[in-house]
Amino acid sequence: MLDLAERAGAGAQPRILQWMRHVLVFGSLLALFLLLIARNVSREPYGYDEADYMYAATLGFAANWTDTPSISLADFLATGLHRNSPKALSERIRGSHDVLFYRHFHGPLYHFCLIPASRLGLNEHGVRTLMLAIPAASLAVIYFGCLWLAPAPTAPLAALLSGMLFLTSHSVVWSTELAAHQLFALCALACLILLAKAIATGRRIYWYACVIVSALAFCALEVSLVLILTVAICGVIERGIFRADLQFAAKSLALFLVTVLAVWPAAMLRLSFVKAYAVMAYLALMRESPWGHVGFIETWRARIFESPVEWSLIAIALLWGFRRRAPAFYPIGLFAALMLLATARVFSITPRYALAFMPALDLLAGLTLLPTLGPLRRPASLAVVALAVAGLYGIAWFQVAHRPRNSNPRSAAVVTYIHQNALENKLVLAPVSAPRPSAAAKP
Repeated sequence: MLDLAERAGAGAQPRILQWMRHVLVFGSLLALFLLLIARNVSREPYGYDEADYMYAATLGFAANWTDTPSISLADFLATGLHRNSPKALSERIRGSHDVLFYRHFHGPLYHFCLIPASRLGLNEHGVRTLMLAIPAASLAVIYFGCLWLAPAPTAPLAALLSGMLFLTSHSVVWSTELAAHQLFALCALACLILLAKAIATGRRIYWYACVIVSALAFCALEVSLVLILTVAICGVIERGIFRADLQFAAKSLALFLVTVLAVWPAAMLRLSFVKAYAVMAYLALMRESPWGHVGFIETWRARIFESPVEWSLIAIALLWGFRRRAPAFYPIGLFAALMLLATARVFSITPRYALAFMPALDLLAGLTLLPTLGPLRRPASLAVVALAVAGLYGIAWFQVAHRPRNSNPRSAAVVTYIHQNALENKLVLAPVSAPRPSAAAKP
């Protein structure tokens, strides 16, 4: 018995040392990430969207949980169908302090993180910096998720490469404003990793966890429909692995609904999600340029040229992965493909809109690229990953270090003028070409 105990202890020591190394590597990645992204946090007053989000946060947890106050769905649709709908709808719901409108019809999950941050008395820079905890959590999900999913020989390098792709991605580093897109990326990554693990092992516990996280994503951003569709498609394809039957489907649906009711009861009880998707459909179908004033070519030229090494590694990973029949982790690829289709009309150079699909592509690249280096011995594989890591971080650091951090100094000047002249409770008129007023400038 003593000999068995000694052997068990001896076997546990290498595992402890191995996890200590993983924690050390992740800590280094996290430090590099915060050193990079913190330089890019704006000190400007809140922008138009951010001011709305912060106002919604001031209404408190109960208001955001129940979507109260908010006009009824019938009144919302009736006002929206009026021929003067944009102006009439905006005036009515702003006059009623509609919390759902001030969240821009997104779910309340992001605001449950923003509410405590807004109570700490921090300035704009402080709140934005505190909310970097969300992409930091995404980095942890990617790194440890790769260790969990990838084959043992390549798992550490896959985790390192995927983590570096994510932390240097232009879509991540330049999305430091207050918005729910980083939180959606976190939910999507966790959901896809759980889905891939469920398919690899056939264990229902991972599937049910995946369903719960997809419900959380639903409570964060409307594009979660793509994630839910991905989960459903994979569930149908892999129904044999899960021994799926009506009870399995009913339990999955019940878990989804219970999670949504717990986090965002108004979505079901007041049909708030219908308002969200109605607005999304209106923007996509009725507005010519709802997300920006650039076209398809300008959008993708900016995305690719801002992250050339990232896109090159993604392309190489996908091409060589298909050619060599390496493990493709198809749920992640399916989600990325569907999301690219769903956001095909989102023409904008604003980095946060790429967060819908870039983190998934980074994860897929890290998981797929390393197995394609099979013929290379470990030192050569390590050298390739080290070169890629250095290139990724070097380009990201150069971009952050050589771009202005205060791109709109006029907004701070306007707020200062308002405070100096005691105009906080006055109506301020500004030219159309001027920046939209911050929260402090609102009457």
